[in-house]
Amino acid sequence: MYNKLNFYKMRKKLLTFLFIGIIPFIGMSQCVPNTDFTGLVGLEDDAYVLEDTTGLNMGETIVEPTALPNAFVGDAYETFFNMRIPTDTVIEYDLGQGPQLFDPVYINTIGVNEIQGLPMGFYYECASQDASGAITADSCVFPGGGFGCLRLYSDDVPNVVGTYPLNVALDIVAEYEVFGIMIPVEVTDDTLLNYLVLIVEEGNNSGVGEVVDSRVFKALGTYPNPFSESTTIHFGNNNSNDVKFSVYDILGNLVYVDNIKTELGHNEYSFDKGGLTSGLYTYTISNGSKTISERVIIY
Repeated sequence: MYNKLNFYKMRKKLLTFLFIGIIPFIGMSQCVPNTDFTGLVGLEDDAYVLEDTTGLNMGETIVEPTALPNAFVGDAYETFFNMRIPTDTVIEYDLGQGPQLFDPVYINTIGVNEIQGLPMGFYYECASQDASGAITADSCVFPGGGFGCLRLYSDDVPNVVGTYPLNVALDIVAEYEVFGIMIPVEVTDDTLLNYLVLIVEEGNNSGVGEVVDSRVFKALGTYPNPFSESTTIHFGNNNSNDVKFSVYDILGNLVYVDNIKTELGHNEYSFDKGGLTSGLYTYTISNGSKTISERVIIY
């Protein structure tokens, strides 16, 4: 019988695994684990990495990729993530007398349970490689001390324009020692990789997907736009402070204002037109030091 533990935090040097994001290819490729990936921050040039400076990781800075290239309706889409699974890690767990540090915790396997939030027409597949070099195709369970590959793809991106926050739920099977006894641990965790954002756009004019970082204060799209009754505004935030949302008409008159409670990363705000008439409007979102703005059309 497995004990159900809650993983609080993990140190940089003992991260469960690391991802390398690769710009999507036109031709589809096979998912193959990359055994050349040996360093914690030895990411490829095309990868996007983000420093987590929230202070939630026992005072250490964690570097992890948190963004995906954009997808475009009607195009094929493909992005790879390469993984290196350590043999052990450190966890902080509360047994009832306050948080305690367990070091080491031995990792048996880490598996992808599901990717939550994937839009219609997007799929994923994996391959794993153990420490001996044996590769198992179509396996999303990665052994400790081995490597893994995950391929996120769409053969033909459907018309699902929007912003999709993704959570990768992980099945972690490990064991730790208490008074000389090895205690098995089985955890499903959907908080370690919960800052991925996939944006689907109308068409690809540039031919190169833009990498979107959801933990930077910036606009991430408004859908639908134009709209008749309501629309959803997506934006990223680098903290969890409240922001001010304002709407101005074409003459610059303030016609609507609201305070939005936010979270670190991707945020959504549903805006109803209320008594506003048809026309062109500009909304702004301000965090006190920076303001972002977008135009919307009500018809």
